[in-house]
Amino acid sequence: MPKKAKELSNLEVRRLKHAIASSGKPYNAVYAVGGVSGLYIQCVPPKGSNGAGAKSWILRALVGGKRRDIGLGGYPTVPIKDAREAAKTIKADIKAGIDPVIVAKSIKSKLRAEQAKEITFKEYAQKNFIPNRAKEYKSPQQVRRLNQLLRDYAFPHIGSLLITDIERAHVINLLKPIWETKNETAKRVQNYVQKIIQQAIADGLREKANPATWKDDLALSFPKASKIHKVRHHRFLDWRKLPDFMKSLHELETHKDSRPDVKCVAFMILTVARPSEARLVDWKEIDLDKRVWNVPAGKYKSNRDWKIPLTPQAIKILKSMPTRKGRVFSTIDGNEIHDKYLSAMPDALGFDAVAHGFRSTFRTWGQEQQRFTEEVLELSLKHIDTNATRAAYARSQLFDERKEVLTAYSKWAMKGDSGQSSKVVPLTKRQRAS
Repeated sequence: MPKKAKELSNLEVRRLKHAIASSGKPYNAVYAVGGVSGLYIQCVPPKGSNGAGAKSWILRALVGGKRRDIGLGGYPTVPIKDAREAAKTIKADIKAGIDPVIVAKSIKSKLRAEQAKEITFKEYAQKNFIPNRAKEYKSPQQVRRLNQLLRDYAFPHIGSLLITDIERAHVINLLKPIWETKNETAKRVQNYVQKIIQQAIADGLREKANPATWKDDLALSFPKASKIHKVRHHRFLDWRKLPDFMKSLHELETHKDSRPDVKCVAFMILTVARPSEARLVDWKEIDLDKRVWNVPAGKYKSNRDWKIPLTPQAIKILKSMPTRKGRVFSTIDGNEIHDKYLSAMPDALGFDAVAHGFRSTFRTWGQEQQRFTEEVLELSLKHIDTNATRAAYARSQLFDERKEVLTAYSKWAMKGDSGQSSKVVPLTKRQRAS
């Protein structure tokens, strides 16, 4: 039968200290305090300039055949009387088949889970949603736009609310001020809010349904977008005015290499590219010998590799650039050309259009020619998501046919020569004046 430990008084416990080896090195000492079998106090050496080391309670017990050292807190925060009471309770639980260590871990785990839910919409969006989306987006502008929409429209209303506390009424109040006046913006914001909360639900931070769901939910609280919002298309130039615009564009350059933004617009028009594509084209994508712009998958708005034919006029622009390294078109001081500069250029030259609208100019020109198929024109715009263009894409992207289209378009743009004069419809005096 094991020897029963003497029941120490509070004064005796207070006088206990760490042990010192024969070499003079201090080490931890553990003392049985009695009163409850297996109850000990551990005394550790002092650290630094502390006069006395810390003391803590330990209950050593056999739990289901496994020895456990169960901490009961520090002394004197937990006095000897409380330590003995706690030890008795734990030993009673063990006898009833309860492992106190497992129970303690479970309680801590639940506590951490509950604490994790105490995160605001803004905190969660900034720590989890935005970083994930930033890895998916193809340009920094998209990331900036996401941040700006959340900052201006979502955070002021629900940014400080816990993810678990956001209700349908909060989202409605968020969208109401902009639904009829800034409908496209409102739809984007609603979509982002819905995705952020859905991600939080997937992460286990919210059990209630998503209050930002649109279909058959929020949609019932707003008038249909088609009834209150007229879609505004990009302003585009009448294709018959394109040669006049290109002439004005050329005259805007006062001397060689002085206006890279002008050359960027011209290159954009001749390749029927989007403004963002033309602004960010890199020399690594350009093959001057084969006269091809190789657009890699994952860049711009394409998830496929893409080849764009370069006409002699486009090649001439590229060869006029001062460097063959890095970004093709940059500002004079080497920075990225801002999208607004390209978009505002037609207005600055007296033409009622925006940069993105030149893709519509190309499309109407192609229709007027009546000699190019729909799939060739669509693929020239890099539209590859229709049934016809998906099939055409499989046939080498109709590269040769698109080369023919862009060659004819470039001739018209630069000289007013379509390559098939009988199809060209001249502008009337009224059209030229408008």
